[in-house]
Amino acid sequence: MVHIKRLELSNFKSFGGTTQIPLLPGFTVVSGPNGSGKSNILDALLFGLGLASSKGMRAERLPDLVNHTQATRGRTVEASVTVTFDLEGLEQRDQESEVGGQENEIRLEREDGGEVTPEELSVTRKLRVTPQGTYTSTYYINGEACTLSELHEQLNRLRIYPEGYNVVLQGDVTGIISMNARERREIIDELAGVAAFDRKIARAKETLDQVKDREERCQIVEQELVAQRDRLSQDRIKAEKYQQLRTELQQKSQWETVLVWRSLQNQQEHLATQIQAGDRTLAELAQQHAVLEREIEQATTHLEQLNCRVKALGEEELLKLQSHLATQEVEYRQLQRQKEENIQTEFKIECSIQQKQAEIQEYENKLAELKQEQSAKAEIIATLQVERDAAQRELEQSREAASAIADAADIWVQQQTTLNREIEALLQATEPQSRQQAQLRERTNQLQRQLHEQKQTIDKLEPELALKQQQLAANEQQAIALTTQAESLAQSLSAAEQELQIQQDTFKRLLGEQRDKQRQLDKLEAQAQALQETQGTNATKVILQSGLQGVCGLVAQLGKVEPRYQLALETAAGARLGQLVVEDDAVAAAAIEILKQKRAGRATFLPLNKIQPLRFSPTTALRYSKGFIDYAINLIECDRRYQDVFGYVFGSTVIFETLESARKYLGQYRIVTLEGELLETSGAMTGGSIIQQRSGLHFGTSEATESDEAKQLQKRLQEIALVLKRCESGIESLSAKTKYLLQELTEVRQQRREQQLHAEQLRKEIQGLSEQLVQTEAQLRQTEEQLTSARSQLEILDGELPAQETQLQQKRQLLTELEQSQTNSQWQQIQTTIKSQEQHLQERLQALLKAEQRQSELANAAILIQGKIAESQQRIQEYQQQRTAISNQQFAISNQIDTLATQIAQTKEALQQIEEKLGSEKQLRDRAEAQLRDRQNQYQQLEWQQQKLQETQQTRREELTLLQAQIHAQIADLPNPLPEVPDKVDLEQLQREVRSLAKRIQALEPVNMLALEEYERTTTRLEELRQKLLTLEAERTELLLRIENFTTLRQRAFKEAFDAVNQNFQSIFATLSDGDGYLQLDDAEDPFNSGLNLVAHPKGKPVQRLASMSGGEKSLTALSFIFALQRYRPSPFYAFDEVDMFLDGANVERLAKMIKQQTKLAQFIVVSLRRPMIESAERTIGVTQARGAYTQVLGIKLQQSNTSP
Repeated sequence: MVHIKRLELSNFKSFGGTTQIPLLPGFTVVSGPNGSGKSNILDALLFGLGLASSKGMRAERLPDLVNHTQATRGRTVEASVTVTFDLEGLEQRDQESEVGGQENEIRLEREDGGEVTPEELSVTRKLRVTPQGTYTSTYYINGEACTLSELHEQLNRLRIYPEGYNVVLQGDVTGIISMNARERREIIDELAGVAAFDRKIARAKETLDQVKDREERCQIVEQELVAQRDRLSQDRIKAEKYQQLRTELQQKSQWETVLVWRSLQNQQEHLATQIQAGDRTLAELAQQHAVLEREIEQATTHLEQLNCRVKALGEEELLKLQSHLATQEVEYRQLQRQKEENIQTEFKIECSIQQKQAEIQEYENKLAELKQEQSAKAEIIATLQVERDAAQRELEQSREAASAIADAADIWVQQQTTLNREIEALLQATEPQSRQQAQLRERTNQLQRQLHEQKQTIDKLEPELALKQQQLAANEQQAIALTTQAESLAQSLSAAEQELQIQQDTFKRLLGEQRDKQRQLDKLEAQAQALQETQGTNATKVILQSGLQGVCGLVAQLGKVEPRYQLALETAAGARLGQLVVEDDAVAAAAIEILKQKRAGRATFLPLNKIQPLRFSPTTALRYSKGFIDYAINLIECDRRYQDVFGYVFGSTVIFETLESARKYLGQYRIVTLEGELLETSGAMTGGSIIQQRSGLHFGTSEATESDEAKQLQKRLQEIALVLKRCESGIESLSAKTKYLLQELTEVRQQRREQQLHAEQLRKEIQGLSEQLVQTEAQLRQTEEQLTSARSQLEILDGELPAQETQLQQKRQLLTELEQSQTNSQWQQIQTTIKSQEQHLQERLQALLKAEQRQSELANAAILIQGKIAESQQRIQEYQQQRTAISNQQFAISNQIDTLATQIAQTKEALQQIEEKLGSEKQLRDRAEAQLRDRQNQYQQLEWQQQKLQETQQTRREELTLLQAQIHAQIADLPNPLPEVPDKVDLEQLQREVRSLAKRIQALEPVNMLALEEYERTTTRLEELRQKLLTLEAERTELLLRIENFTTLRQRAFKEAFDAVNQNFQSIFATLSDGDGYLQLDDAEDPFNSGLNLVAHPKGKPVQRLASMSGGEKSLTALSFIFALQRYRPSPFYAFDEVDMFLDGANVERLAKMIKQQTKLAQFIVVSLRRPMIESAERTIGVTQARGAYTQVLGIKLQQSNTSP
C-alpha cells in the first residue's frame, strides 16, 4: 500500500537543523504540549507537496516559514522539506485501474548521498531567503527540479489532489461549518470534475464566437454582393437588350437574300407544322403529367396519414411480433434442417450397418465353405497317411530283402546302405522345412493382402479426417471472426446507445428549458401588452398603422434630448410621452372613431390647433440656486411647431442635479432630479431604485422597445429550437443506427450459434474417424510386425534349404552311379523295386504335404475371416452407438421443435389478434396503396407516351435539318445557316426595319457588355457565399449541440458525485452519531445555482440544519462530510490536525474507531491531545520544545511493544 515512509524537515518553522521522522502505515498520532510544534509536521506536508499557500500554513509570507532563529542571523538561509513515499502496490493498483502513465524507474542520487530506489518517490521543496527579504522556492522529484504543475501531475498519479482533503487542519472543519451553502456545493463541483466540463464549454463557446464572427463577416459581404448584383442587374438587362437588338439586326439583314426560296419553304413549313402539333401534344401531356403528379402527391399524403393511423393502432407491436416470429421460424427451420441432417446421418449409419451385416453374412458363408473343405481335406489327409504308412512298410520289407541279398557284396551294399541312410536323413530334415517354407509363403501373401487392405483403409480415412479437420478449422476461424464481429458490434452498439442517451437527456432537458423560457417570454409579453394598454401605446400603434392623414406622431418621436437629461425629462413627461400629436381636432375625432370601430382601446390626442400650454414666468432666483440646471422645456430639442405641445407636456417642471439640492424648494415647484426623483408641488415625493423597465417609450423612439430580458429569452429560444432540431435528427439517426446494430448483432450471434452446433457435429465425426484411424494403424503395425517376422523366417529357410537340396541331389546321383555299376540282376531288381517304392512313398509324402499345406491355408483363411467378422461386428456396434446418440439428439430436437411450434402458434395468434384490430384501417391503407399504384402506372404510361412523341419529334427535326442542308447545297452565296423568313415580309418593309433597329442600337450606346459576365460571377460568388453561410450555420448548430451535451454530462457528473457523497455521508454520520443525516440542495432542479446544506438528525433530537446545531454537533457533522468526500475520492494518506478538539469523550472514541477502520485502506496521521484518540492509535510520536529551543521528536511509542527508541 502506498504511504508516506519518511518526513525530513530542515530549518522549517520550529524545527531547527535537520530532523527525520519515520512514518509507518496505519494509524499514527502526533501528540505534545501546546506550542511544541506538532502541527508544524502537517504544515511541512502541505509545504513539501505544494498543497496550500503560506496562509494555509499559518504564515503571512513564505519567508515566515523559515526557522526564526536562522532568519535573524543576517545571511541567506534555506528551509527544506522532503517527503518520501513508499510505492509498494502502486504498479498493481495502476494495472487494476488501467491508468496510463509509466512508472518512474530512474535511480537518482539524493543530496545526502543516499540512493532513491524505484520503490520510493522523494518530493523535496527548498525555500531560500536572502538577507534583502527576497526568496525562491524550488520543487524536486527524486532529486530533479520540476514545476508545481509537474509535481501535481505526479501526485495525481498517487491520488493526492491539491483540492482534496488529504490534510485537514484546525480551520478546515470550522471552514465547512462557516462557509455558505453555495461554497459548500462548489466542493462537490470540484470532486465531480465540473471545472473540466466548464473549460470544455468555455472552449466551445470561444469557437462558437469565432464562428459567429465569421458568419457576421460573411453576412456583411453577402449584403455587399447583393447590392452589387442588383446594380449589375440593370446593366445586364440593358446589355441583353443591346445584344438582342444586334442579333435581330443581323438576322433581318440576312433575310434580304432569302425571299426567293418559296418552293422548299413549303416542305419546311409542313414539317414545322407537324413539329408544332407535336409540341402542343407534348404540352398537353405535360399538363396531364402535372395533374397526375398532384394526384399522386395527394394520394401519397393520404397514404401517409393512413400509415400513421395504422402505426398508432399498434403497427410497431405488429412489426415486433413479426420480427419475433421470423426469429422463431428461423430457429424452427434450423432445427428442422438439423433433424433432416440427423435423419440422413442415421440413414447412412443404417446403410453401413446393413452393409457390414451383409459382409458378415458373406464372411460366414465363406467360413462355412472353408470348414467343409477342411473336413474333406482331413479325410484326404487321413487316407494319405494310411497310404504313406503302407508304402513305408513295403519299402522296409524291400530293404530287408535287399539287406539279405547284399551280404554277398558287402562293400557295395554298405556304400549303398550308407547313401540311402544319408538320403533318408536329408529327406527327414528337409521335408518339415519345406512344409514350413510353403506355410510361411502362404502366410506372407496373406499378410501382404491384409496390409494392402489396411493401407487402403488408412488412405481413405486420412483425407476424410483431414477434410473434417479443415472444415472444423474453417468453422473455428469463422466462429472467431463472428465473435470478433459480435464484440465490435456490441461495442459500437454500446457507444451508440450511450451517445443516444446523452442526446435524449439533452433533448429532454432542452424541452423543459424551452417550456420554462417560453412561459417567461409569454409572461413578459403579456406584461408588455398590459403596459401598452395602460399607457395607450397599443391604441396609438393602431392609429399610426391606419395611415390616417394629419397624424404627426408620438410625443416621444418629436423631441430629442441629451443622454444626461433623458431620465429626468422622461420622468417629468411620464405617460404623456405616449400621447399622439395631430394637426387639428378633426383628425383627433377621426382617430377616436377608428379606435371605437376597432375596439383598440383609448388614446390621448394633442391637436396643434387647440393645444394650450401652461403659461408661467421663469423665476430668476432659481438660476443662482445650488444644483439648478434649467426648466425642462428648455432642455428639449424640437420643431418650433411642436413647442406648445412640449410646453403642455412639461409645464413649469424644473430640473435639479440632486435630491439634496432640490429639497429646499419642495412644495414650491414641480422638480425632477437627474436620478429620476420627482417632487410635486403638493409635497409628494417619488423616488428610489431605478428598475430597468421591461418596455416603455423613450425620446427618439417610435414605439415601446422590448426589454433586454425578452431579447435574451428570444435569442435563447431560437438557439434551443435550432439545437432541438439538430438533436432530434441526431436522435433519429442514432436510433436507426442502434436498431441496425442490434439487428446485426442478433444475426451475428445467431450465425455464431449455428457455427457452434456445426463445429460440435464435426468434432464428433472427427473423434469417430480418429478412433477408427488409430485402431487401423495399430492393426497395420501388428500386421507389419507379423509380416517382418514371417519374412525373416522365410529368408532363413530360403538360405538353408537350397544347400540341403543340393546335397540330397548329389547323394542321389552317387547312389544312381553305384547302382548302375552293380552287375547282380537280383540286386538291381530289388533296388528297382526299392526305388519304385521310394518314389511311391515320396509321392504319398508330397500329396500329404500338399494336403496339410492346404489345410493350414484353410485354417489361416478361417482365422482371417473370423477377424474380419469381429471387426465388422465392432463397427456395427459403433454404428449402433452413433445411431443411439443421434436418436437421443433427435428426441431433444423434436421436443425443441414442438416447443417452438407452440411458441410460433402463440405468436401467430397474437399477430392475428393485432391484424384483426388493424384490419379495417389496413384495408383502407391497402385500397389507398392500390389507388396510388394505379396512378403511378398511369404516370409511367404517360411518360412512355411522352418519350415516344419526343422520339418522333426528334425524327421530324432531323428531317427538317436534312431539308435545310439541301437548301444550303443549292445556293452557295446564301448565309449559312439559312434563316427563316416570314411569308408576309417584303423587301422594302424589311429595309425600313433594319434602319429602325440601327437607330435604336445607336440610342442605347454606350453599353457595359461586361455586365453579363460580371453579373454571372457575382451571382456565382453570392451562391458560394450562401453555401458557406449554410456551412457556418451547421457548424454553429453543432457547437451549440456540443455545448448542450457538455452541460448534460456536467449535470450527470455532478449528480453522480452528489449521490455518492450523500450516501457516504449518511452511512458515516450514522456511525459517528447514532443518528441519521443527509445532504440537501436548495434547488435540486438547478443544482449549479443553489447551495448545499448538511441536514442532520442526532439521536434523540429533532432534524436540524448545520446552522442550528451545537458546536460539537457541527464538528461531528462537518467531519462526516469530510470523511464522505475522502471516501468518494480515496487517497493513500490523510492527516488531521486536532479535529477532535470540539468533541466530547464519547464522540472522540467514535471518531478514533472510524479512523482505525479506515486505516485498512489508507495511512492516517492525526495530531491530537485526546486520550481516546491516542489509545486507539497503533503508534504515537511525541513532540516537545524545551524553553524556546527547536522542536524535537522525543520518541516513537509502538502500541504493541510500548517501547521507545
